[in-house]
Amino acid sequence: MQSCKNAIEELVIAEIDLQISHLPQYRRDQINLSEVAAYALNRLPPMYATSKLGWLRQRKKVVTEMRSQIESAVRRALVSVKPDALRDSKPLPSQEVASHARSLAALQQILGAENATWKDIPAALENALVTVKLKSAVSNTYLVTGKRDAIAAGDETAFGRKPPEVSWKGRQMQTSINLNHDEQKAKDFQTYMVDVNYQFINVLEKLVLSLTYHQIQKLHPAIAETVDLGEATAYVLNRLPPMYATSEKGYQSLRLRAREVYGKEVVAAIKEAISVCVEAPNLEKVPLPLARFEAELEDSLEQLRWILQRDDINWRNAPFIVEECLKKVVNNEMEWRKRSDYNYPFSV
Repeated sequence: MQSCKNAIEELVIAEIDLQISHLPQYRRDQINLSEVAAYALNRLPPMYATSKLGWLRQRKKVVTEMRSQIESAVRRALVSVKPDALRDSKPLPSQEVASHARSLAALQQILGAENATWKDIPAALENALVTVKLKSAVSNTYLVTGKRDAIAAGDETAFGRKPPEVSWKGRQMQTSINLNHDEQKAKDFQTYMVDVNYQFINVLEKLVLSLTYHQIQKLHPAIAETVDLGEATAYVLNRLPPMYATSEKGYQSLRLRAREVYGKEVVAAIKEAISVCVEAPNLEKVPLPLARFEAELEDSLEQLRWILQRDDINWRNAPFIVEECLKKVVNNEMEWRKRSDYNYPFSV
């Protein structure tokens, strides 16, 4: 969820990494880290925040007051979560774990651009496309030279040689985050991307968000404008026991339990949250530190659409379309536009 985030998740993941660091690799490979994280998170209080001030406050509380709780919860999780071949391993529905950060991670992998932010992705794509162009030129030179040498030597078998394989990977690029010069931005980016390799969600997040939205819509428009959806959602989530799931079966089971067991409690908490937001609206709210990367998202997508001449690119399908287009360029099946060669209408 983009409007609020549980500040304790990153600390749990860091603690898991610390506690398994001494284990041999074969033991680490046997551990389902997502299940360990979910087990621990379900036994720790939620610490959702929606603003910079709230985030810093929650993080400080987690670090200074909850370190031992986190250590204990992770330790118990590592002991309790055992490999089980009979356990339902069907993953969570893709639409439930989809996020801006996961799409960015997929683009990083496709483009070979480690640590690239959304701001870096258009340049990384152009870098990959230029690589294809250069390697294709080398490949064509190889073929022409091979034919000429074969004719001169009277060697017909030379025509059967395959040209070098063309790939868009291999060229390195400088990302917009310099770890030495902008340490805080680098830390924020690490937080933004921290859970992309984990498969867990708090099933209450979307449920509470949806119910809160519909409850706000029932209000008079003048009152509804004073209620921040993210603030109200975080308020409710911080007053309910977390329900983290790692599989489709667990997701369905916990979602049903949330409705049956906590249904009335959720509705009551939402009404209370709305009342608090109306009485004390957060007019000076500064977004989460992670929002700086979200702000780059739409501009990046607009540039991708322009480069690849595809108007249908969005954050969900961007990895699939980018990879598809790169393969077409490799096979000389499509053209692309370089921003510096055209009257590109957006800032580069």
